[in-house]
Amino acid sequence: MVDWVFFGGLAVGAAFLAGRSMLGRKHTEAAANASGLVPVRDLSHIPEAMQRTALWSLAEGGFESRVVHGVVSKGVEDVDVTAFDLETLRERRGEWAYLPVEPPFRIAGTVSIVVCEIDRAFPHFVLKRAGHGDDMDDDDLLERGASLAKLARDGLGMARSHAAEMPPALGGDKVLDVPLAPNWRAYGKDPIVLHELVAAGFNETLKRADRRDLVIELIDGLVIVYPAARDVDGADAFADLTSTALAIVEGVMAATPRVTPRGVEPLHSGDGAEAD
Repeated sequence: MVDWVFFGGLAVGAAFLAGRSMLGRKHTEAAANASGLVPVRDLSHIPEAMQRTALWSLAEGGFESRVVHGVVSKGVEDVDVTAFDLETLRERRGEWAYLPVEPPFRIAGTVSIVVCEIDRAFPHFVLKRAGHGDDMDDDDLLERGASLAKLARDGLGMARSHAAEMPPALGGDKVLDVPLAPNWRAYGKDPIVLHELVAAGFNETLKRADRRDLVIELIDGLVIVYPAARDVDGADAFADLTSTALAIVEGVMAATPRVTPRGVEPLHSGDGAEAD
């Protein structure tokens, strides 16, 4: 009798994992079709600079899903694009963190992210549009009740949240004195570079990226875009976030010179599908 229960439990568990895997593939394929990209296995093609972002410090890494990738042509330049959902490692541990800037903000336990690699080189900047992440709201009772890790932390009297480690290249915690579009603020070490972006028309790009709670990180050759407070639900919303990120990238490229000399093709981090 015990053997039947044991093997029955294994069968149910295997069926559950197989069903979840099939559902995950369907979600990835839907996201790929909507965004014009192709499914890929993981994030190994993304440059190491990703691990030095505020996003990575807030998440402490995590578990990616719905990963799609491609090379998108923007005029005479190509953009290497990766979009995915990230369940943060902190979420798995039943906690959350906030970036210790003024004012601080948090991200959700699962966040949708678009990473674009372009032929540019930036110091580290974080640009944040006002939104729910600024409210620093704790996880609600439903979110905590559905997580064994969060229930365990509460039972042990452990803190639910704490400050994330500040990325060293980001600099101080104060808002940069740069005249950005309404509801936007920025953090970093070098306001001169950001002033040059604004002078070249980048504020018009920020005005068009009118998504509450949006975060833009510039670091080395990466432009990383994600909504702070929650992931995006459904393939169409996922594709819309990708389109928003590409519009931001177009504004960045228009306002800054290329690193690679004209006539020399820059190398991207990985192969991908062509998209218009």
